[in-house]
Amino acid sequence: MSRAQPIAFIWREVDVVEADGEVVRTRAMVPLPRYRNVAQRQFGEGGEHVLEEVSERSMASHNQYFAALKDYFDNLPERIQARFPTPEHLRKFLLIEADWFDEREFEMESERHAKALATYIRTEDTYARIAVRRGKTVIVRKAKSQSLKAMGKADFEASKRAVLELAEQLVGVPRGVAMKNAGRAA
Repeated sequence: MSRAQPIAFIWREVDVVEADGEVVRTRAMVPLPRYRNVAQRQFGEGGEHVLEEVSERSMASHNQYFAALKDYFDNLPERIQARFPTPEHLRKFLLIEADWFDEREFEMESERHAKALATYIRTEDTYARIAVRRGKTVIVRKAKSQSLKAMGKADFEASKRAVLELAEQLVGVPRGVAMKNAGRAA
């Protein structure tokens, strides 16, 4: 099964012919003309589908955020530079620090199994924060995705603000500088 393609719709009044032939005026989501064929392929007639609104976020804000993060990465204090080999490592670390993460716990049979699982997870995700507690419990925290699909505008802006505030503290610049400079970077 191929991945579903996003389709733009417009909410409008339409005439619907009922089973008995009666025409009823109602409102419906009608695909924009350029999406009609895709909509016909993806959605079977009479099928039920969930509609979820996706709020568009500003690409300027997105670009500002990543430019500011790159600046902070380039200005990390020498004592912690080795801890963050790339701006992506820094971003994901800060997302987890700011509580923008998903967490899973795995209760293992033994300490050896717990260490093996932790090692495996590390090979699958170099950004995850992994801890082994009480010898047999593996706790994995993974930064939430900030992709357009995964995070709407409000969550993106909140996570962006939290990450940049922590970056300011890490680099040692006055509060608010990141957001101000991010505006200039776009």
